Amino acid sequence: MIIPSLPNGILLFLLGGAFLHFAVAGGRTFYSALPALESAGIIAEVSFVICGAMATWIVGLGMPIHTVNGAFAAVLLVAALWLYEWARHTIRYRRFGVAFGDHVPEALCEAGPYRWVRHPVYASYLLAFCAVAIALPHWVTLISLAGNAALFVYTALNDEKEIAGSALAADYAAYRERTGMFLPRFSRSAPGR
Repeated sequence: MIIPSLPNGILLFLLGGAFLHFAVAGGRTFYSALPALESAGIIAEVSFVICGAMATWIVGLGMPIHTVNGAFAAVLLVAALWLYEWARHTIRYRRFGVAFGDHVPEALCEAGPYRWVRHPVYASYLLAFCAVAIALPHWVTLISLAGNAALFVYTALNDEKEIAGSALAADYAAYRERTGMFLPRFSRSAPGR
């Protein structure tokens, strides 16, 4: 077994720490009227733990992190954490529900990153999974990225279906026209433009 160099070890620690941060901070941010629905967030937490375990397994096989890959992964990881915290602080007291819950926010949020992206929290998760796949390009991390991308697209579509059946439906339909799902859509009709 090859022990990772100090920079590789630091990057792996930060990658694993990011997924742990998502799980812990998310538990303090998102709302559920029913405690049982909070367990729906376990799906995301399990995917975070599995990703971390796979990265550790690959490194345990002695896979080095190349400097260019590591640098690019570090940039993506910083972007993921920045986007996550920006989104989390924007919605912290707005009672956004847990994934696969049936709670719809009381009002549409078009502040912070929600001005351009409908699902910045999920986008931040996807950036972190991209960072892992770039740092450790291996079929296991690529499958993890693809699986989590499918999971978060499905989750976002499920969230949007819930909102479409709520009192926010008309406002949300107009909001969807102005914003991207995970990537910004810079629109002249965005608020404040």
